[in-house]
Amino acid sequence: MRRAVGASVSGRAREIAERTAGIGVPVSSCRRIVVTSIRGGAGKSTLAALVAGVIRQHRDDRVIAVDADPGLGSLPLRLGVNAPGSLRHLTAARPQSWEEIVASLARTPEGLFVLPAAPRGVVAGTLDHGLVQQALGRLSRYFAAAVIDCGGGLTAELQQGLLAGAHAQIFVVPGTVDGALSARAALNWFAQNGHGPLLHRTVVALVAHTPNPDADLQRAKQMLSAGGLPVTQIPFDRHLAAGISIAPERVGASTQAAATLVASSAFARSLDVP
Repeated sequence: MRRAVGASVSGRAREIAERTAGIGVPVSSCRRIVVTSIRGGAGKSTLAALVAGVIRQHRDDRVIAVDADPGLGSLPLRLGVNAPGSLRHLTAARPQSWEEIVASLARTPEGLFVLPAAPRGVVAGTLDHGLVQQALGRLSRYFAAAVIDCGGGLTAELQQGLLAGAHAQIFVVPGTVDGALSARAALNWFAQNGHGPLLHRTVVALVAHTPNPDADLQRAKQMLSAGGLPVTQIPFDRHLAAGISIAPERVGASTQAAATLVASSAFARSLDVP
């Protein structure tokens, strides 16, 4: 029994090591990985936090998680940080050095840098696409990877610009048949609206929101897989479902493994763009 369990654990460790080996490779420029969904409530910010943490864990250089939700984004809450500045501050300040940039950032105990969209607790208006791109350009000089949590929806000017500048995309879908049907329509929209090349660098994350096994989850995966995109199921996790700051050690092993697969797949695809 001990030999069997030991072999299973060893095999899982090798599999994870193989998956994450590519995350640490040198990059020629900052890899921008956008995390999107058709609407809010899909689990987008939670997955963005998990993926950014995985990438940070397997790189020796700087990684940042950026909240680009023009409303009241939950990425900083999920990462348990309160930054002194925000994306809005950064666009207005136009920093010219690392010292000026880091003054606006928060950092998790694991070393992940975080930039909120707006000051904590503030619901702000629309983020200007041009200014956001300028801010991301300044950040790109100092970071190897940026995981960008976009607002819900796909058609706003800001989301369109973020998609156009992305090296890879993680498309988050609720684990239901209805969610899969909406996602299929959205994937068709990508192809018809100038984002066809990005589809080849897209990973679909199918998120379960209930603790009980649901036949809809398997049906939804089959529907989405039929389009040829890689689909990873993110199982229900009681700690994540609480909606509080994520404690990495409390995330279930199966959930962490799924997030690791999403992160490694998206990062590998981001390398396809110079």
